[in-house]
Amino acid sequence: MTKQATIASNAWIAKLHKPDRDLLLAVQTILSYAVSGAEHSITFKRGTWDGRSSFLDFRAGTFPAGFVHYVAAKLRALGYTVMFARKELPPPLGPVAPVVDKFGMAPRYDYQPKVIDALLKFGQIIAQVATGGGKSRIAKLAFARIGRPAMFLTTRGILLYQMHEAFERDLGIKVSILGDGKFGHTVVQDGVERQAIKKMSVAMVQTLVARLEEKTVDGEIERMVDQILKKEVKVAKALEKKMTAVGATPAAVRAAIAELEVKQKAARAAGAKELKAAAAVKVDAHMKDRAKTIDLLGKFELVILEEAHEASGNSYYEIMRHCKNAHYRLALTATPFMKGDEEANMRLMACSGPIAIKVPEELLIDRGILAQPHFRIIELRNKPAKLMRHTGWQSAYRIGIVENEFRNAEIVKECVRFAGYGLTSMVLIQQTQHGALLAQKLANAGLRVEFIQGEDDKEGRKEALRRLAGAEIDVLIGTSILDVGVDVPAVGHICLAGGGKAEVALRQRIGRGLREKKNGMPNVCFVTDFADAFNEHLKEHALTRLGIIKATPGFDRHILERGADFDLEALGFSKMKKAA
Repeated sequence: MTKQATIASNAWIAKLHKPDRDLLLAVQTILSYAVSGAEHSITFKRGTWDGRSSFLDFRAGTFPAGFVHYVAAKLRALGYTVMFARKELPPPLGPVAPVVDKFGMAPRYDYQPKVIDALLKFGQIIAQVATGGGKSRIAKLAFARIGRPAMFLTTRGILLYQMHEAFERDLGIKVSILGDGKFGHTVVQDGVERQAIKKMSVAMVQTLVARLEEKTVDGEIERMVDQILKKEVKVAKALEKKMTAVGATPAAVRAAIAELEVKQKAARAAGAKELKAAAAVKVDAHMKDRAKTIDLLGKFELVILEEAHEASGNSYYEIMRHCKNAHYRLALTATPFMKGDEEANMRLMACSGPIAIKVPEELLIDRGILAQPHFRIIELRNKPAKLMRHTGWQSAYRIGIVENEFRNAEIVKECVRFAGYGLTSMVLIQQTQHGALLAQKLANAGLRVEFIQGEDDKEGRKEALRRLAGAEIDVLIGTSILDVGVDVPAVGHICLAGGGKAEVALRQRIGRGLREKKNGMPNVCFVTDFADAFNEHLKEHALTRLGIIKATPGFDRHILERGADFDLEALGFSKMKKAA
């Protein structure tokens, strides 16, 4: 007898219709994951728990709707006939081929409308688009085609404002901001104050999560008391410092602090009633804002998750479960399912469905959308005296990367060389101290340098990127602020100066600088990295980076052999003529 499974679903939740125990067990296994840190629990150590959990609510037979197609495919492999019970997706209200900018739709970008076609067909998808593939443009196409209330969701303020500007400029619409101290506006309907937004909103994950937090009066009192206690400690330390400075004896200091503590305790007791009342007022106001936020999230029919690999955290998940009418969910990322945590990876699918389309680096390079990267791994001949093979990671990073005079000298040398050919450099670092050191050394070598970091205001970053695009500077140094969502102009040279081994960050950092070259220049970008062979930790990370490059089609074509150097002139570049 053929086994059958019927899955009913809406925008957020899916339910198995009249499942037997075998079906429930099958889906429980399909949606199971290893719980991070389970090995430390008593039940795991006693052997009474296998350390796994599942996204299936066994008793209710429900699971997040993003898993529907994944579960169906797995059940079919187990011999089930799967049927679906779901209303038709709301029809798109926008034009079939919307115009979202002045560039039109060139054939080499045909994958962008294909993403929209897949979204219209399945409702919830992940589009795995390599860095440089135009994810922001795909977001605009999705909104313009579907034509329903939409939210663009990000974790970064710089991307929040970049997309706000892009939507308003390119689509000629007003866009609400939900984040960075702004939260749309309110209206009163039938005597009830509600949160209101424009048809398109750009939102910060952190803002929404804070507004969705469930608070209690007891919890708020505990938080407020904790703040009071911390302040009291500071006051006591200040008193101790002041008395010690004027020569008070230790006994006198102890007596004064004891007297202060008695007064502080009495003040807390006297103010307990007022504290409770203040906590109640705060919680009441917060819970009203929470209700408005939930009501607002229920209005969105399209949610776009940019750099959606970050959706694997709880924050996106908590937001998306309140978007109960978001039948269309589009996750855009170059690097899905690359977390080390199995549950975290599955949360991405729970939020937005499975991968429906892949646009890899190789395709973008072959079509000329990205420049062809050429890689050189620099091997240093000298090592810092204090860097040993088994030096611990933190010290090794400081000595072997940040403060490594030999390594930093090579970075300067490479940037000077490329500037001599009229090619700009982007130097990517992880620690601001490293950036400051390199900025000084590059400037001393006669190069025009800008260093941008997270603390810089968005206008300052924007101006630095404009100057790089106009070749007004030779080198742009950037921290992880350049990893995600920043519109970086074409550069001739990327220096991976910051080390590390994270695949997501590495792909973003390389892809960020591969924008297509214009004005008849060879569509090539040079990438330098380091072997970092003098310490086991640094060496392991360097080998991991090289392994990722070698395993990426498109990146793997031009990796110089050990000891070889770039031949810029053979690739069509000429040295700049020196001014007379």
